[in-house]
Amino acid sequence: MKKTLNYIILITLIGLTVWLLINNNDLSVFPQLIVKTNKTFLLLAFLSMVLFWTCDAYIIYKMKSTLNIGGSFGSAFKLAMIGQYYSAITPFATGGQPAQVYSLVNDGAQVGTASSLMVTKLLIYQIAVTFYSIFMFLVKFSFLSQRAKLSLPFVITGCLFNFIAVLLIIGLFYNEELIRKIFYKFFIIGYKLKLIKDTEKLKDKLNTHLSDYKISIDNIKKDKKSSLILIIATFIQLTFYFSITYFVYLAVGFSKARYLDIIAIQSLHYMAVSLMPTPGTVGAAEGGFYILYNSIFPKNIITFAMVLWRFIDYYFGIIVGGTVSLVDFILRKSNKVKHVV
Repeated sequence: MKKTLNYIILITLIGLTVWLLINNNDLSVFPQLIVKTNKTFLLLAFLSMVLFWTCDAYIIYKMKSTLNIGGSFGSAFKLAMIGQYYSAITPFATGGQPAQVYSLVNDGAQVGTASSLMVTKLLIYQIAVTFYSIFMFLVKFSFLSQRAKLSLPFVITGCLFNFIAVLLIIGLFYNEELIRKIFYKFFIIGYKLKLIKDTEKLKDKLNTHLSDYKISIDNIKKDKKSSLILIIATFIQLTFYFSITYFVYLAVGFSKARYLDIIAIQSLHYMAVSLMPTPGTVGAAEGGFYILYNSIFPKNIITFAMVLWRFIDYYFGIIVGGTVSLVDFILRKSNKVKHVV
């Protein structure tokens, strides 16, 4: 039922976004713009997305080796695409890790080990993307304050919340009990405000999650060299992801903006929309693109550029990830039937 609801919400939001595009723009010029688009740069935009997935697969592959989980690079790439697909169709990208844990367990990994792998990966990603974006925010603050004032509250809020998440991660490194007490305080406040009904149930869930996080934190502490390599690989992965917009910019015929400008703005765009609860941040991502890039792309091009970027950044992943997930499901069903026979 929950899965069906996610699909309904996603389709509704996509339909609404498409309607807004059609209603507010002259789409008749799109065929002409497609013809004029530089196919080499467009191909580089698609390649950046593929390299982002490849880095994701590499990180999973290295972590599987560290935790003594067998499997080829191909199986790691499959796992990466399953995660990309389920993250794209669920609010706050919450479906990716559970789907990957399920896939790992079906491939023979222990539940605890699989959970630890995905939690460790999530922690490393959170640390990398937060510091990446905060650095870019400091570097490009003058640009934002002059040319994208409307976006500043959203960018600052996104950076702040993600920074708090990193502080909690650092807190777990040194004092798990302190983090537990902080959450307990919030639960009590929520109960008094009648926002929470059962604090004990929440405490049980929190303790289970903290246990998983603690195991992952211990893994990071034990192998600092591998963790550093994975953080660097995540920085490279993010750079590929944020580069998509730059190649779209070149593809539609512009070259004045610098590469660093574009990836900086895109990292801040990521922060600004990351808190939106819609699947794949549909609606928020498109709106954020308009706000942040209206001084980079001309008004007659920005909608077309946004459509190109969004297709590569989001829908391309759904198509490829969905196909990989479907093939994996069919093969698993087929193998089960063979074993029964």
